[in-house]
Amino acid sequence: MSDREGGAMANTVRLLPSLFLSLSLSGIAPAGAEIPVLSGVAVRCTRSATLLHCDDGRGGHYGMARRGNDLFLRGYDAASGLFWAQTSTRFGRVQFFSGVSSDGNLWIGMSRQLGWNVISRFSTSAGDRGRVSCNRLKGCD
Repeated sequence: MSDREGGAMANTVRLLPSLFLSLSLSGIAPAGAEIPVLSGVAVRCTRSATLLHCDDGRGGHYGMARRGNDLFLRGYDAASGLFWAQTSTRFGRVQFFSGVSSDGNLWIGMSRQLGWNVISRFSTSAGDRGRVSCNRLKGCD
């Protein structure tokens, strides 16, 4: 793997906890709510019954659309310069997802909801694997 590919993969893996937090929060934010994220920067969101659009205050943004058990996400991470898209399908308390970023990296995984916690496991096209635990009050670790 080249230095450029390694750096791009690190950026993609860095994006994933924010995606998981947004997935875990997607059903609770009132219109115009401030949602805390990992970095301590408040995300400004506006939503309707099935759509959500958020700006992170640093030039990044993302949007979500829900249709039945399916969730479609698209966004831009200003820190890495990456555009990304992710699709997920929910079966009860388990959600399966897959995504792609503009540098060509792919990821696939699953999330499981346990109370106010969402535990996600994923793997990437570069062979990386990870686990992220997000809480609606505390964020992700």
